[in-house]
Amino acid sequence: MLAAVAPATATAAVRTEPVVALASGGCRGAGAQTSSASPKKLRAALLCLVNRKRAAHGLGALAVDRRIQRAAGRHARDMARHDYFAHQRAGGPDLTTRLDRAGWRGSAWGETLAYGCGSTGTPRATLRNWMHSPPHKEIVLSGKYHRAGFGLEDSAPCGEGALWVMDVGRE
Repeated sequence: MLAAVAPATATAAVRTEPVVALASGGCRGAGAQTSSASPKKLRAALLCLVNRKRAAHGLGALAVDRRIQRAAGRHARDMARHDYFAHQRAGGPDLTTRLDRAGWRGSAWGETLAYGCGSTGTPRATLRNWMHSPPHKEIVLSGKYHRAGFGLEDSAPCGEGALWVMDVGRE
């Protein structure tokens, strides 16, 4: 299952100290499931895959921003805790508010969601599904974004699996 938030823009800027996560060669953990790999390894694998796909389209790599990562992680936990799959829980904060609460303020942002059970929840399957969905593909391959954060929970609406959030932004 997939969901995408249309890219948003604003007029603010903030200095970030991103950690660039690129891998040479293969992306370790790309086919791993939540039952066999740590969330850190799975998030790194998805970032690696996203950046390889972006490079194949002539785009720069996304750098992890800890504030965007915090917002994405909080949203993944909120969806798992409150048993929903959407960009906003009824009465809950929207993406702009979540990013603001995490301390990130930029000039553009977007979000993609996915979940899958078993092999459909791996980083590789998640990116493949995003690339087959025009709104998700647009966010993954947008040159306007330079920062990202990934949220991951080991529960999904389909049962035991992965619940993914990728938030992206530009300073």
